[in-house]
Amino acid sequence: MNKGLSKETKAELLLFVLAMIWGGSFVAAKFSMTSFDPYWVMVLRYGLGTLLLWLCFPKEHRKLNKPTLAGGLEVGILLGAGTAFQMVGLQYTTPANQTFIIVSYVITVPLLNFAISKVKPGRHILVAAVFTVIGVGFLTLGPGTGFNIGDVMTFIMALLFAVQIIRIDYWMPKVTSSIMFTAVQFFAATMISLVLFFINGRVMYAGEVTTAAILGMVYIVVLNTAVGYVIQNYAQRDASPDKSALIISSESLFGTFAAYFFAGEDFPPKKIIGCIFILIGQFFAQVLPALKKMRKDRAMFDKNWENGV
Repeated sequence: MNKGLSKETKAELLLFVLAMIWGGSFVAAKFSMTSFDPYWVMVLRYGLGTLLLWLCFPKEHRKLNKPTLAGGLEVGILLGAGTAFQMVGLQYTTPANQTFIIVSYVITVPLLNFAISKVKPGRHILVAAVFTVIGVGFLTLGPGTGFNIGDVMTFIMALLFAVQIIRIDYWMPKVTSSIMFTAVQFFAATMISLVLFFINGRVMYAGEVTTAAILGMVYIVVLNTAVGYVIQNYAQRDASPDKSALIISSESLFGTFAAYFFAGEDFPPKKIIGCIFILIGQFFAQVLPALKKMRKDRAMFDKNWENGV
């Protein structure tokens, strides 16, 4: 029996690390936008992310083949457009509403993947998605919560992110370097960000920039963007789009903890209930299939043992 972790399991563990990193980005973004214009944050995030990957991995340059370039540009356009809808939508809605709507991709990804690739999602994935959405609702929504044009824009962003996850799954087996794929992705997103910045943005002067804002930007550029998207693109080589979406959605859980410990936000019973629902969702998505596989492998081992194999 193979005692090592499978490629799929390793990929899913990496996606959990990604969810932890992206969970912390909610607090980092809050700090950074106290000094930086939101569109300037986009430019810095993707522009510096591109430079960081390009300069730190010179040996990867030779691996920039046509699928890496084409796929990176396509996914980068989806990323840039999605971020734009998110930023504009946030001007008309609340962060709580936005968090809840964005996580709807845990349902749209399996449905879109079935429509595009004819890959039928398992029942445990759909059950996990429902528990996750309910959990995020407990974490984010409250009395007086309404929906408006900003929520519509956010839902468009969630759809674009769902398509992005599916297209990454399509391109990754074809690319020769997940790092260069990510760098091209960031370059495309930077171009979109620059256009939006010149139309709507404003540069914040050094005198207005706080230490917390700088640290927030460092987190967003290095961990959230450069490291985070490399992990996503690399891990999705071996993880299915459905499971990827579910694991990444747990960023809302980690974001709640980060907001409590680093931003001083409350942690009332309602949020505890939300966390429990999300954990139940992850149980259906990850633990239950693993237990079934272990029982199946054990039964096969016992059968082979009885037959003297």
